[in-house]
Amino acid sequence: MSSVTFENVTKRFGEIAAVDALNLEVHDHEFLVLLGPSGCGKSTALRMIAGLDEPSEGDIRIGARVVNDVDPKDRDIAMVFQSYALYPHMTVRKNIEFPLDARKQPAAERAELVSGAAESLGLTDYLDRKPAQLSGGQRQRVALARAIVRRPSVFLMDEPLSNLDAKLRVQTRVELVELQRDLATTLIYVTHDQIEAMTMGDRIAIMRDGRLQQVGPPQDVYDNPANRFVAEFIGTPPMNTFAATAEAGRLLVGESVLQLAGHLRASVPDGPIIAGVRPEHFELADGAHATADSLSATAVLVESLGHERHIHCRLDSSDVVIARAAASEVCPAVGAPLRLIVDPQRIHAFNGDTGASYALA
Repeated sequence: MSSVTFENVTKRFGEIAAVDALNLEVHDHEFLVLLGPSGCGKSTALRMIAGLDEPSEGDIRIGARVVNDVDPKDRDIAMVFQSYALYPHMTVRKNIEFPLDARKQPAAERAELVSGAAESLGLTDYLDRKPAQLSGGQRQRVALARAIVRRPSVFLMDEPLSNLDAKLRVQTRVELVELQRDLATTLIYVTHDQIEAMTMGDRIAIMRDGRLQQVGPPQDVYDNPANRFVAEFIGTPPMNTFAATAEAGRLLVGESVLQLAGHLRASVPDGPIIAGVRPEHFELADGAHATADSLSATAVLVESLGHERHIHCRLDSSDVVIARAAASEVCPAVGAPLRLIVDPQRIHAFNGDTGASYALA
């Protein structure tokens, strides 16, 4: 078994809790992404699995074994860092072979494993080159190949694509997902890039200030954020959030009124709350005609992205929101009044003090 489990794990550096009471199970053969902003504790969590940092409290298990006191070399893991960490004086072949040589595996077995890893990552033609003769993408592939040859039960990757250009990141994302499936191993991947998380992970674990905020499949996290932080962190553009007042199953936003869907009416108390709507869930309408379940707004900026437009709109409550519209739709002029129609089923509601979603209350 190659599952990884955090059992109430805390890691302190002085008075600072970099990871705070983390409980998380990474399933056998799962691709799990640890996602969050810089300083949220995701890399510290990864380093504790690797044995590079020790937990201050709690237990870490790989399979059924508690590994708190197990040396890194005995944990059956392989780690790929943000920096390539290649030996510049060694050829690609020797860099890939290094962990096998350190284990004193037979030469014939080493050669077979190196050849297989190089072929799977398109490095066969570069085996006799040195790292300085390679592009950044090729060097990252060498670092991946060096991890693969160990045949570990768990792969750990700490933002391995951040040094690549945008086009190569997209290509390598696909290759990493395919590689994980081919190797049928557990992979834990750290990133601050929510697009990487959404496109790669079987599940996403979102962290903030050392604490786990939500864990689940990417689409579920996107559709049902546990709190305002997750709602605003996931999505490009992120979810719009704006002040509203709940009253008798309705939301009052400035002079506009939105109806709450049935699943929220029972859980949202009357009073000030934070409402949320994804940009793609706004429908643009002529501002001259008021409609039910719509917000009165004024267009303040139009961003054209080729295939779509992002319409920045100021509500009459002074909040600014973004509506996503297809490039083929009629675009409102800057300064024009408009209405933003919202399906009540697409409205999210968050506690203004705690940020928690009322839908999950």
